Amino acid sequence: MILNIIILLIGLALLLYSADQMINNADLIAKKFSLPPILIGLTIIALGTSAPELVITLIAATKNVPASDAIVGNVIGSNIANILLVLGVSAFFFKIDLSKIRYKDNIYLFIITAYFSILFYFFDQISFYHSIGFIVLIILFLNQLRSYEEVRKENEINEFSNFVYFKLILTFFGIFIGGKVFLDNSLDIFSSFGLEQTIIGISILAIGTSLPELATVVISYVRKKGSIGIGNVIGSNIMNILFVLFPGIIIVQSRNLNFFVPENIFLHLNILIISTLIIFSLSLAKFTMSKFTSLIFIICYLIYIYSVII
Repeated sequence: MILNIIILLIGLALLLYSADQMINNADLIAKKFSLPPILIGLTIIALGTSAPELVITLIAATKNVPASDAIVGNVIGSNIANILLVLGVSAFFFKIDLSKIRYKDNIYLFIITAYFSILFYFFDQISFYHSIGFIVLIILFLNQLRSYEEVRKENEINEFSNFVYFKLILTFFGIFIGGKVFLDNSLDIFSSFGLEQTIIGISILAIGTSLPELATVVISYVRKKGSIGIGNVIGSNIMNILFVLFPGIIIVQSRNLNFFVPENIFLHLNILIISTLIIFSLSLAKFTMSKFTSLIFIICYLIYIYSVII
């Protein structure tokens, strides 16, 4: 038990340190190329924090019997947690200004969530023709990124080194390893108290898969670079659908297997759509999340987890 706690704290320290360094290096890259910080959070950082979900998807997709339940549940659960849990917990400590999210990015997140949900509402399995829609959405996403305008350079960076890119990649590994160490030892500690595996899995695992995003948002606000954190949440939800779920579907289809829509998925889809609509509406209203909003988000997430357990 004591050893688990020590290793858990080491994992947490590695996670937070890696997130801190990731924010620093990403900010340097943004300044070097005169890019808005939110764009870095929306793309590079989002890809890094979505790495755990991608690994889970690739493993599930290459099994002898493809686990579409695991692939879809991984993406939906992560996206719900990013909105209700990550933003909820972060807003308890910092004021989260949702007006920083661009209208176009909001619209795009809603469109891909809607497309993804419609497929899983009305079809029993995902075909090759449905995959074409994902390809179109990826092209639109890449085209949309071009609409970001350069920001004016306030201070010229004189000591920028290409080693920054390598350090950024290292931070991705640090976040992944730190999160895994923290999660594995959390499971061992809670198991020792005799809690049911179902409760442990749904609660701790849900938090564990969102640890990279949570650490990134918190550190970004600590360092007064909240735009990177906000961009990461929106970007991670986009990446999870386009670059985590879609590759999983393609791998399954490439093995001449059917990608069946999991049963009993409608509750989770409904929560995902509602959560996305809430962020969309609050962002349009230029809303700033406070402690009160934070508690509402967290309570909603706990109710959702409870409904899944029972």
